[in-house]
Amino acid sequence: MLILIGKDVCYNISMAEFNEDFDGIRITEVNQRQNSWTFLVELGHGDNLVEYYVDVERDYWTQLTSRRIEPAGLIEATFKFLLEKEPKEMIMKKFNLSEVIKFFPQYENEIKRIL
Repeated sequence: MLILIGKDVCYNISMAEFNEDFDGIRITEVNQRQNSWTFLVELGHGDNLVEYYVDVERDYWTQLTSRRIEPAGLIEATFKFLLEKEPKEMIMKKFNLSEVIKFFPQYENEIKRIL
């Protein structure tokens, strides 16, 4: 896996992405504010592509990760967690990361454990 971080954009690119049958995850930072980020998360490819917009508040990112990993890494771990619980079509298309715990009370403990 390759993570490319630029001034305004953070990409998480699986090498399989360059394969026509790619069915992975791509994470792009689309907005950065003083206290939060917004990411575009793309799952799948072609007709199976599903897009999500996820807001991450800096304080919540710090609480979950102690700043050990980049926000994009937290998003990736979160989507792996979510995809173990439900199909990609059932995940909300726009949400704040802090909302996940409302639907999955074990989220914070699980994320801290796997990070």
